[in-house]
Formats: sequence, C-alpha cells, structure tokens
Amino acid sequence: MLKRFLIVTLLAGATLAACGGSPKAVEVKGQETETAKLAGEWEGSYEGKESGRTGTVKFSLQLGRHTAEGEVFMGGETPLKIQFIEVEGGRIQGTIAPYTDPNCSCEVETSFLGIVSGDSISGEFSTKIGATGSIQTGNWQVVRKQ
Repeated sequence: MLKRFLIVTLLAGATLAACGGSPKAVEVKGQETETAKLAGEWEGSYEGKESGRTGTVKFSLQLGRHTAEGEVFMGGETPLKIQFIEVEGGRIQGTIAPYTDPNCSCEVETSFLGIVSGDSISGEFSTKIGATGSIQTGNWQVVRKQ
C-alpha cells in the first residue's frame, strides 16, 4: 500500500505557492521502505542538453518526519519547487511546479526520473516549453552527504 508523505523540495529557477504547511511542502508517494532509501542530505547538479543551463540540486529527507527540504538553483535565480514525487522500485519520479523560463520568458513544465543506487541518484529531466510545445531534456545527479 502506498503511503503519502510530505516532502519539501525545490528545483532550479522559479517559485510556486504551496498548499498549507511550509511554503516548500510537497507530496511524496511511496512505501515507507522506499522512502527510507532517500533519508539523508543529498547534493548534486543538473545540466540541460539543449539549454546548456547548469545548476545545483539539494534536498533532505528525515526518517519519521515525512518531510524533506530541497532546492535546485539556476545560477543566482530563485529556486524552483518540486510539486510531486513518487518512489517505487528504486525509481524516483516527479514534477516541478510550472515556472517562467528566463530564456523564453514563457511558462514551462518539468518532469524528472531517476534511479536510486545506494548513496547516489541519477536520472533525466524533460521540460515542455509552453509557448512552443517543444521539449528540452537534461541530466541530473545527487549523492548522499549524510
């Protein structure tokens, strides 16, 4: 049975108002044994293939608290908000709250998928450009710091 957890986390370059609780709260779905694999402090980076954009990814998940905090930064921009995360079978997937991309000054939507492997997670993301409907992709990775 899937349990719902709250996780606080952000991803590169924009903001989103969260519903209730912390302004960073985000829903995480997954069995407790799966979410336990994410416990700790994680830090890494991302790189957009088409955009060439790079930035930092940080998040934290505490066992028993069912919340996490995280941020992804695009240069000096405001961090982005992860809107939803699901963990199952060693895979993590989620979406980023819609944000305004600085390249096109238009709204974009980003989803991500990663594989949890011990103390590292790596994967891909795709961003749909609202103005054109085109898709941009990239890679991301984080390692457990604690």
